[in-house]
Amino acid sequence: MGEEDIGDRRMHPAKVQLRGFDGEEILEILKSVEKAEVVWSRDGVDLFFENVDDARIFVSKLKKRFRVASKMSTESLGFKSRARYLFVYSVRKLK
Repeated sequence: MGEEDIGDRRMHPAKVQLRGFDGEEILEILKSVEKAEVVWSRDGVDLFFENVDDARIFVSKLKKRFRVASKMSTESLGFKSRARYLFVYSVRKLK
């Protein structure tokens, strides 16, 4: 077991929910998104990242650029030999 294996085991996926942004802002935000799958929903846009660290960096950039409120929660993804969680960041633009 090498260092790469250890790093892979610590990687958790993340979802960033964007709410309250208008269409132009969302399109502008999506231009800067890397390493994420984009899913449009009725309430806004959900971005799925393979690594929670990428999601944290993305949310940090949003906080610098827009006035937003953010909350973080977790969802359990499995019950097998190791704990695996989906980190969910809810980001809402403030007026």
